Amino acid sequence: MKSVLDSRQLLAARVLANTGSFTLAGQQLSLTQSAVSHAIKALEEEVECRLFLRTGKGVKITPAGKHFLEYTDKILLQMETARTLVAPRTNRGKERLRLGVGLRAREFIMPIVLPLFQKEYPNKLVTIEPGNYVQNLELLESGLLDLVFAVKPAGRPELGYVHLYEDELRFVVGASHPWARSGRLSREDLAGNTLLLSLNTNNTPELLAEHFRLERIMPSHAVEMAGFEAIRDLVKSNLVVGVLSPLLVTKELREGSLVSLPLGSRPLLRQWGVAYASKPGLAPMEQRFIELCRLAVPGILSRMEGLPAGSPEKKVPFTAGLIEETRVNYA
Repeated sequence: MKSVLDSRQLLAARVLANTGSFTLAGQQLSLTQSAVSHAIKALEEEVECRLFLRTGKGVKITPAGKHFLEYTDKILLQMETARTLVAPRTNRGKERLRLGVGLRAREFIMPIVLPLFQKEYPNKLVTIEPGNYVQNLELLESGLLDLVFAVKPAGRPELGYVHLYEDELRFVVGASHPWARSGRLSREDLAGNTLLLSLNTNNTPELLAEHFRLERIMPSHAVEMAGFEAIRDLVKSNLVVGVLSPLLVTKELREGSLVSLPLGSRPLLRQWGVAYASKPGLAPMEQRFIELCRLAVPGILSRMEGLPAGSPEKKVPFTAGLIEETRVNYA
């Protein structure tokens, strides 16, 4: 078995790549230039590969070094996440708010809410642990997270939940797909198409399975895939049928390059919100964070739908404005 890589050497490699100088890297790491040089040399000997080129003008990272650092960054992030999770909630006199955040919340909600929260609570430490649905809820139940953005948990009485918004899952196809031209599909149509879903980061597969069971739909093939842009492009090519929230393809639906159809005779709505431990309940700081989310969400959704900010709150699912009143006849 090969020896384990030294985390101090990995950190030195990352800082050296950022600064391009042994001297500057040493200053950031509180080490001498020589110590950084020895650390990099030892790391290169360990991985048996040249990671950096020493030149008269400084240090350049090699192509192999760039690929190596992609994995190094993941290792360092996982190590910091592990440290954060097990550390006391109050650290050196500062209280932390530990959040479990999925991809969409991290992309759309957090950039708006975090600055507002940190302005009100400048001395509070906020940590974000990106993970999948199951992992984040397990961390919440274990007391290692305080709040989790997620689809509403089912069958977990030990968790509280604050609703933020809902969306609808729909079939999404390219504009020249037979379903788009006819505006309808049958159970037989599903048998010959591959359904493409986003990589499982919540309980959507379980919701879909139950929905299809109630609708008596039996898709023959379903594939999960990471990378929303790749899913969108495949759907446009008519090679697959996407199962997506119209919120994610607002532009394409409006311009007509994609068309959405319902998943059956009834809609499949997902409830999105913030989960927390029922006991001891929400602390004042947590309540304020959720309140800021609730205030921010309507504006975020309006912008994503292409509506003017401050539009009156709708009493229907926020994707309704994007969805034609198409009815599917499962003969």
